[in-house]
Amino acid sequence: MKTYPNLRHARLFCACLSLGSVTRAAEMIGVSQPAASQALARLEDIFGAALFDMTDGRPTATEAGRIVAARTQRALDLIRGGCARLRHPSAGSAEAGTENLLSTPQLRAISAFAEGGSFSSAARVLQQSQPAVHKMARSIEASLQQSLFEGAGRSIHLSNTGMAVARWARLALNEFESAAADVRELRGSYEGEVLIGALPFSRTSLVPDAITQIAARHPKARFSIAEGPYDDMLHDLEMGRLDILVGAMRRDFTSASLVQNELFTYRLSVVARAGHPLAGKRNLTLSDLADYPWIAARRETPSRALFQKLAARFPEDKPVVCSVETGSLVAARGILMNTDHLALLSDHQAAYEIRAGILGILDFDTGDSGHMIGITTRKHWLPTMLQSEFIRELHQAAATGDPDLSPDASRKVLSLKAGKA
Repeated sequence: MKTYPNLRHARLFCACLSLGSVTRAAEMIGVSQPAASQALARLEDIFGAALFDMTDGRPTATEAGRIVAARTQRALDLIRGGCARLRHPSAGSAEAGTENLLSTPQLRAISAFAEGGSFSSAARVLQQSQPAVHKMARSIEASLQQSLFEGAGRSIHLSNTGMAVARWARLALNEFESAAADVRELRGSYEGEVLIGALPFSRTSLVPDAITQIAARHPKARFSIAEGPYDDMLHDLEMGRLDILVGAMRRDFTSASLVQNELFTYRLSVVARAGHPLAGKRNLTLSDLADYPWIAARRETPSRALFQKLAARFPEDKPVVCSVETGSLVAARGILMNTDHLALLSDHQAAYEIRAGILGILDFDTGDSGHMIGITTRKHWLPTMLQSEFIRELHQAAATGDPDLSPDASRKVLSLKAGKA
């Protein structure tokens, strides 16, 4: 179970460093000096390191202390900024200083509700009773003087304002988690976690290869790989439930909170099994492709858009037969290997099967102008050293590529297999 610092203790810690005095910081926060000393000791226990050097009688941050201070200030700024956005001239708006009324349990409760979608799910996430979580989540409404929930009974859900609060609450908690990971990494212990959203293209080799490299160096590092529709994972990234989204980038992408960075560009080709009737044939036409059933990607994907563009050009007497629609590469490859279906894939997506000579690329120019593979992150995200290493490995994997998987090599493999059939 993750342990987070008390928000008042966090404010006290930052005040000590900015004021250069525990006594003055205690007065500003409104606690006694003995209580302040206990609070600071508790913080050091949570992060497992000495945060202060009192050699000259003034609180000076140690190296670990500077790391924790930077992360803590980011967390407090998120909370302060979130509360400020709730203030408006109308009645019932949040007042200045509201952020000082909030507590860590409140942030965890609203964040857990947003993650699970109900008080019962939030209770399981927090390992607490449902009434306790319900009371804590509702108390944040009183602190913020805002209605955060809509509906009643089983249909209760977060309002738009509630979702906004849950977002900055989760991001603030993430900063505390990252602070703990940063301190461990300072000691050479990489036991943190990378939360990865993997879109179809990246699941076969790109993400696994990057993880393999890091796991060899840091065996205690943890990686969580989430799969799902693009929009769902984009939402999870915004809400702080993912650190990074890897896969096909959208050309029309716009976001106030997220940013895309390109890794490389790929092109889609027509892929079939070894021994397919079209294997080894040169200069295939649309009419040739129309003779066989297709596997299509999910809607609103680059692959599906290109498929629809090709299918629209099939001969009128040969309408496209799309018997399978799937977002699962595992399912698509399995069907391709055992039937005469065709599919639009890149050589990276079918890398292992192409290398083994089980699948290959047909000799047809799809006219694909290329699609960007990249990473999407939050604009102001500050990765830990482990998370930064993961990003570097993604760039390294993208730059290295695989010379054995060129289209010409793939066609040659497929042609040879076809000759043996």
